[in-house]
Amino acid sequence: MHHTTLPSALESGVPAIDTLHENFLAALGGLSSAPDTDFADRYQDFVRQAEVAFRIEEDWMEQLDLPVIKSHREQHARVLGALHHVHSRIQDGDLAIGREVVKRLLPRWFVLHISTMDAALASAILGAGRRSAVFSCPL
Repeated sequence: MHHTTLPSALESGVPAIDTLHENFLAALGGLSSAPDTDFADRYQDFVRQAEVAFRIEEDWMEQLDLPVIKSHREQHARVLGALHHVHSRIQDGDLAIGREVVKRLLPRWFVLHISTMDAALASAILGAGRRSAVFSCPL
């Protein structure tokens, strides 16, 4: 998956979630094409953006009191832990591992995450009848 926009098959039906996903894909696409001289700094920016996006989702789950919040949060934490680990390797000059994560691993994880964890979140938001006010995307 080398999209910089969200494929319609992955749209959730909740504009705020889709905006988060679009922003994530755009950042990932930009990072994928970053020159080596900018890659480390852009990777760090990407990790920060992922942290913010994950926190937004977790805030929504808290508002809905979703029973799956623990597993969803755990998945976010594992991905962020891996991203931070890779960042330290990138800072040591190993750009190849960073590019592997950006071009192959993250896109695969993201599609799975959208179609499982985030689909459940979207379903809960839609089931609660809340499509906008509380669940807007501040990014």
